[in-house]
Amino acid sequence: MRVPSPMRVSDSGGPQRRVRSPFVAALRIGALAAVLTLLIAVSASASFGFIATWGGSGEGAGQFNSPDGVATDRAGNVYVADTFNNRIEVFDPAGTYIRTLGGPGSGDGQFSSPIGVDVDPTGNVYVADANNNRIEVFNPDGEFVSKWGGPGSGDGQFNLPFDVAVDSAGNSYVADADNNRIQKFDPAGAFVAKWGRFGTGHGQFDTPFAVATDSDANVYVADTLNNRIQKFDSDGEFIAMWGTTGRGNGQFRSPRDVAIDSDGHVYVVDTLNDRVQVFDGTGEFIEQWGSLGSEEGQFRYAAGVAVGLLGNVYVTETFPNNRVQVFGEPPPTIPELTESVEKLGLPHGLENSLEAKLDGVQKALESESTGGICGKLSALVAQIEALSGKKIAPEDAAELIAGIKATATSLGCSG
Repeated sequence: MRVPSPMRVSDSGGPQRRVRSPFVAALRIGALAAVLTLLIAVSASASFGFIATWGGSGEGAGQFNSPDGVATDRAGNVYVADTFNNRIEVFDPAGTYIRTLGGPGSGDGQFSSPIGVDVDPTGNVYVADANNNRIEVFNPDGEFVSKWGGPGSGDGQFNLPFDVAVDSAGNSYVADADNNRIQKFDPAGAFVAKWGRFGTGHGQFDTPFAVATDSDANVYVADTLNNRIQKFDSDGEFIAMWGTTGRGNGQFRSPRDVAIDSDGHVYVVDTLNDRVQVFDGTGEFIEQWGSLGSEEGQFRYAAGVAVGLLGNVYVTETFPNNRVQVFGEPPPTIPELTESVEKLGLPHGLENSLEAKLDGVQKALESESTGGICGKLSALVAQIEALSGKKIAPEDAAELIAGIKATATSLGCSG
């Protein structure tokens, strides 16, 4: 079996769900004054909604031909499996193109319909190279490192590996879709264990498309054609499952991907219901968003989901939208950014220097003298970048920079 073309299924879309009004929408109509209050306030009410989108159909840098799996690294960079262009594209958290991995073929570092992608804690990139029936690994610079697999149903073999997830210990879990099982490998790619077979019972699957792990190495599987999520421990022992066929809250029609955030929330791409659903770790429904269409916050064949810095959620759509959409809360307020600096535990003089820059931005906002704000925020980003890996841990620096850039973008700054 070869990887099929993207699903084209007649769907009325069901009851339309209103996407909550995004924070940045006001800025698009030039209403800066309307958002100054949010940025000045000590706290602002969260409104999880649409933030941005990028992509489009094509073969050029930043374009896609049926993008599927998506993952993020600790710096917030976004990795997209551009399936029918046979490559992985890498972007910064704002969607700026960085590099491409791969190209069509069966040689080392080449792909034939890559579908799943994940990044381990050290920045190595794992790709489920579906039609080549293997997993390929690249280092943080995008250079080929290793591979394992081959066609078949034996241990360590695959029949359409659709996804791969790496836990904090470096073990990888592969959704071996047409073998209806999950396989586990150690950090060197050696086979460790397997579980699952075709069926509808606990621990059985019907074409599992995706796999994800949480901070406790629990394994979540999008059991796609059974329209449910199953949860296991790292040895494959069944823990829980949720979902039935339908359009209601907690029901699914072809769930294609699953992701877990740092708080243990579970995000599921409910593909044929044109939405994303969010659950807690036990499967209790929390919220949903999306509807059928091609506008902001709408989906046509949503495929992949990942959670990045600031809790932003990245969702890919295959043909015909061929794009990535980003969802999340409003950008941080200036007081919230100041609080983040205080939590870093920096030397007193350095902390004062960073806080003074933020205080300058705050005062400019309060006086509505916004002319120099973009320069102040840009200088602050440059200072934090210089401190990353020295005075500030790289992960903390990346999150702080992402917050400052989000705030800058909300104020109309570019670059």
